[in-house]
This record gives sequence, structure tokens and C-alpha cells, in this order.
Amino acid sequence: MLLQNQYTLLKKANDMSVETLNGKNREVLKDISSHLQAITWNQYEIERIRKDLIAMAARCELEGRTLQEEVGGDTDRFLLELAPDLPRGTPLDYVCTWYPRLMLIMVLFNLLVLLMPGAREPEVVRIVSSPFRWLLWLCVWAWFRRMALKIKVRYGSLPQVLWYILMLVTFVAAILLPNALSPAYPVTMSYWAAIAYELLWAILCQIWQAVHYNHWAALHPWQEAR
Repeated sequence: MLLQNQYTLLKKANDMSVETLNGKNREVLKDISSHLQAITWNQYEIERIRKDLIAMAARCELEGRTLQEEVGGDTDRFLLELAPDLPRGTPLDYVCTWYPRLMLIMVLFNLLVLLMPGAREPEVVRIVSSPFRWLLWLCVWAWFRRMALKIKVRYGSLPQVLWYILMLVTFVAAILLPNALSPAYPVTMSYWAAIAYELLWAILCQIWQAVHYNHWAALHPWQEAR
């Protein structure tokens, strides 16, 4: 099934297992999982690591310890030490996991605009290029997150905060500057065409998720062989 593949099955199993942990270990696991996004694009591998960390946390609870103690106390340093052993993945890993939902959100947004009286039709170039512009930003975002992790380990929290402020400024500039500097494109399309285009993206990205991660799971299974 397109909506149920080895990635979604593993994520669902992990989400259920996390609920069995105590609050402290859940927070540490959430922090590590969030920062794993800065190390690898491969979301399936992130879930495989989560699975191992959940098992590790459960064992720690039986022994009266915490997951943070198990990884050495410093989760950021633990992640940087883990990074060389992880497959880096590609931006296409972002496409197959983030884009189905992102495109459906855009579909809903355009449906709402369509219902507004006097709505101007969108420009063809803006609609057609938006998935590619988002992918470019996601790559920039991943680089910022990766550098932020290294900055915190080497220089502390304050430089990391300043780095995130720079990241936010870059994000705002990436949105505003192209609109301010680029010429207006007079060619427009109907909102129904834009919705169909974004819906096609969502479907194709969901298919890519199933094909890509089912193939990866065949090479790197998360379930024990029976």
C-alpha cells in the first residue's frame, strides 16, 4: 500500500514503543531524534536508530539509569560521534517524506484561496517552481542544522543561538528577495490547475516513498528474520 510501507510501519512501531518510556527518556529521545535530521537525510535510518535507542532506554529504566547517562551525558557530542557511521542519504529522502504532506497543505491553501471572492490567479512560474525552491531551502536548512550542532559542541549555546538567528534571517530573505527582485510573470494559471499540479506531486512523492524505503528496508531490514 502507498500509505503503508516499511518506513511508515517502522515509524508507527517506534511511536507506540516510545509511549512505554518514562517522561525523562522520552524527552531525551525526542531531542536526539530531532537533531538526527541534521546528520542524515535518510528518514528510514533515523527511525532505525530511534528503534535502537528506545530499546536502550527501556533497558536503562530496568537498571535504574537514564538514556542520557547511557549515551555519555552529552547528546550532541554523541550525535557527532555517531555521524560518520550513518548513511548521508540525499535530498530525495526529504522529497519522499516531507513533500506528500507539504503538497497537500498547498492544495488546501489553494482551495481556500479559490473560495475567496476576487482572488487573482497564481503565476505559472511561481506554482511550477515552488517544489524545487522548497527543496533548495530544505538543503540549506539541513546544512544550517548540521553546522549548529557542531557550533554548540565546540563553542556553546550562545553562538548556536546566534547561528539560528542567521538561519532565520536567511529564510526570510529567501522568501522576500526573489519576489522583490524578480520581474513579474504575466502568465497565470487557474487555481484548479495549480491544485491538480500539487496533488500530482503529493501522489508521486508518496509512491517514491514506498518504492525508495521498501527497497532500502530490503537491504537494511528493521524486523528480525523469522
